[in-house]
Amino acid sequence: MNHLRLANAVLLAVLVVGLPARADEPPAPAPTAERPIIPYTSYTSRRSKEMFFLRSRESLMKAQALEKEGRIEEALEAYDNALHQQPLIDVQVEVALAQARAGNYLPAARRLQEVLATGHASGLTVHTSEELWTYLNAIKPFIGTIAIRVNVPDTRITIDGEEVAEWPYLNEFYVEPGKHHIKATKLGFWMNQTAVEVGKGERKDLSIAMQERVHSQIIGFERPVNFSINANLSTSSKNDHPTWPRNLMVASGIGMGLGVGALVTGLIMNSNATSDASATLGQGIAYAGGGLTGLSLAGLIIGAAGIASRPTPTPNVIITPQIAKDGGGVQLAGSIE
Repeated sequence: MNHLRLANAVLLAVLVVGLPARADEPPAPAPTAERPIIPYTSYTSRRSKEMFFLRSRESLMKAQALEKEGRIEEALEAYDNALHQQPLIDVQVEVALAQARAGNYLPAARRLQEVLATGHASGLTVHTSEELWTYLNAIKPFIGTIAIRVNVPDTRITIDGEEVAEWPYLNEFYVEPGKHHIKATKLGFWMNQTAVEVGKGERKDLSIAMQERVHSQIIGFERPVNFSINANLSTSSKNDHPTWPRNLMVASGIGMGLGVGALVTGLIMNSNATSDASATLGQGIAYAGGGLTGLSLAGLIIGAAGIASRPTPTPNVIITPQIAKDGGGVQLAGSIE
């Protein structure tokens, strides 16, 4: 009997241990990136004495002492003062490393990126490029990265209203985790705007296609629009009257056909416009076609008057517009004898 009770107790313990977690229990916290370890710089080394001015090195030593005492705000202010005293790459790196140790990862990452992008000279500075890349990669898990590619160079990139840099001077743009509005501008191109959401430690690729500010409108009709211009001219004697009236008639007839065609096309575009730009374009074409038609009509009248003075039959010119609800066309037929 005792053995039976012991077996039941063991079986019950196994069942309790094997039960799944309850649905209402909070999930286990996601693992977080460890705080990056950014070592302090020795300002008493031979390299530091060679690279830093005496006054800026003293300011850096003071800033480091304040930082070690936990007076972070005062320390960061002292680092900035050192940068004003010696606005060179080495001091900028020290400011970035202090910001990283204080948890200001975004400005630290942007400073380190700027230093590396300007051509950091390894061997001629306090820190090598390999060290700076190590520090930058240690900071990236705490910020978001947007890798931007643009089809045209020298495009100005603005993130959340803050101008960051021009592409391709920078290919990666560091941001706080969350949703960001990105604007790309370039002279002679349409502005491109988009929104990107990036998580902590996440890297997202973004391709931006810039378009030139050249407007082209393609109009589709359900049936083709055809323009047919026919002229039947007979040869005349060299001793005949001047031929300018006839040439004017021919040119005016062609202009009339093109003008009426443009007028019809513009009216159709205006009636079928889906935007203000399309309507404006249609109106412009219609106005141009109307003006060309008026000039051509005047030319026809002048040419007809010139030909009427000749002892030859008056030319017969026929213009037949073909307009429909879903299409249109113009046919010009004439003969001069």
